[in-house]
Amino acid sequence: MSFHEFKNVFWNEIDQRVWRTNTSIGDISIRYDYVGRMTEAEFEFFLEILFELFDDDKITIKQFRNIFVELRSFSNQLKDITED
Repeated sequence: MSFHEFKNVFWNEIDQRVWRTNTSIGDISIRYDYVGRMTEAEFEFFLEILFELFDDDKITIKQFRNIFVELRSFSNQLKDITED
């Protein structure tokens, strides 16, 4: 497993389940919303953030996406800094 490999991230608001996989949206039989792509390291950090913010509370797809976008933006900024 590579921590640098990007995989698709999906969210099921009804069941409150997240899934990171190479599977494409067309191959999924259960209702998941595609959110974006993340590395394993980003995904683990993302899960920690979600737990800290929401604990056992319900997370809407809008909340999930907003945090996802903010974390990806932050990760990209860090990558830019380290590549200079």
